[in-house]
Amino acid sequence: MFFLKHIFRLREKWQIQRDDEEKPFLEHLDDLRTMLLRMVFCLVVSMLLCAGFASNLMDILRRPVNQVWDMFEESHLPAGIDLDSWGKAKETATAAVGLDADQRRILFREVSPRLAELTEAALVLRGAQALPDDRKEIFIREASPAPAVRELAEALHAKDAVLTDGTGRGALKMMSAFQPGEAFMLTIKLSLYAGVVISFPLLLYFLLQFIIPGLLEHERKLLYKCMAIGFGLFLAGTLFCYFVVLPRVLTFFYTYSLEFGISNEWRIGYYLSFATQMILMFGLAFELPVVVMPFVKLGVLTYDMMKATRRYAIVAIAILAAIITPTPDIATMMLMAVPMYALYEICIILAWLHERKEAARAREEVERFEEDFNNDNSPYNS
Repeated sequence: MFFLKHIFRLREKWQIQRDDEEKPFLEHLDDLRTMLLRMVFCLVVSMLLCAGFASNLMDILRRPVNQVWDMFEESHLPAGIDLDSWGKAKETATAAVGLDADQRRILFREVSPRLAELTEAALVLRGAQALPDDRKEIFIREASPAPAVRELAEALHAKDAVLTDGTGRGALKMMSAFQPGEAFMLTIKLSLYAGVVISFPLLLYFLLQFIIPGLLEHERKLLYKCMAIGFGLFLAGTLFCYFVVLPRVLTFFYTYSLEFGISNEWRIGYYLSFATQMILMFGLAFELPVVVMPFVKLGVLTYDMMKATRRYAIVAIAILAAIITPTPDIATMMLMAVPMYALYEICIILAWLHERKEAARAREEVERFEEDFNNDNSPYNS
């Protein structure tokens, strides 16, 4: 209620400047209801559109996790062995465990010679896992009479190749659902987050239309520009998080867990909440210029004030980054705080350019007044 009173006071100030009349409190509430209904309707339509692409959105969100595993497993493979070949070899080795010698020979005959050698190397490494560390290398050297298999097994053992079946992505158990309706609720949640992203320009327009009513034509054009800039910054923040921040954060937590011998069995619901919250928070954090520049235009903030309070702004941005990031690690906070501070510096430059422009306009008006006064064209001459 306290916040609404300030918003209503701002609307009244703007409305009085327009038509010199003050709106009753109930009319402000009616305008608020209209704004909320428009935003809800826009968001519902966006959600319904995104729900049709829920599987594609899920694949997009799973991409950073797959990248984490790919980078981790590829770093533990020797040169010349690609991730897909090693994954097929591990799956074939799992199938070969329950076969007798003749069946295993037939199985190896049905696959390529390279895959057969990799499969035998995987079997050798799995056998070595049951032995003490000082006996593993001896077993690897003596377990297979084929020199090619022995060399592959030694190279894979030297790189600490991951022996989990497949490419390892299944070990993350990303698609585990522990409740009957969890998959449906995840689809609703994912559609909601995606709907917020695609409908953000309209949501921002409805909000600004409520805060600043009765816009003139040139003011409406300026509002459209602010919406475009705001959406561009929001999109830049989400893409920066998706391509830069999220993979690094996931890699950190994944490898950190492995160092303590903890398996990464990430549940889809928790991961979805984690990833979408981080992406949306970065998108909102990049809206800093859209929040600051209106105060510059209104004269509440000036270039000198922003420049003098730069040190306080750094502290405030650091605290804000610590609050809105879903993870408490320093690296993630820095990845959010540094772009926010860069945007704040851009705001300082824009404030300086705005004041120079206003000062130049004021000088032109003074010169024009003096010229009119000297030429007896000013109303003050009479």
